Amino acid sequence: MNLNELKTLLPNTNNLSDAYLQLKLDEAVDFVKRVCNQDFTVDGVLTLPASVKGIVAQYVDFELQGNAGIKSESIGGMSQTFDSVEERNNALIKKLSSLGLRKLRFKSFGGR
Repeated sequence: MNLNELKTLLPNTNNLSDAYLQLKLDEAVDFVKRVCNQDFTVDGVLTLPASVKGIVAQYVDFELQGNAGIKSESIGGMSQTFDSVEERNNALIKKLSSLGLRKLRFKSFGGR
């Protein structure tokens, strides 16, 4: 996934610097790679399925909201509820699992 694809999926990012968006994109791709336990490379090129690109965009969109960790907020009689980072991560992990993209990882326990 490249920066232009992210900007297409999140059109309200035009006022943000490309360098900042690239950092957030890299962070989101790293999250997906760790959760799925795969690198999504084909012939050395990162190749994310379309469904994963949507999840990456959701991750970045949440990060850009700037309200990470806030559950709810009331200002002047109006209230708004935000997901926490943990809730966001759990929801995205659930989506990745439902897509069948998570691979099991086996660890040895020191046996011979």
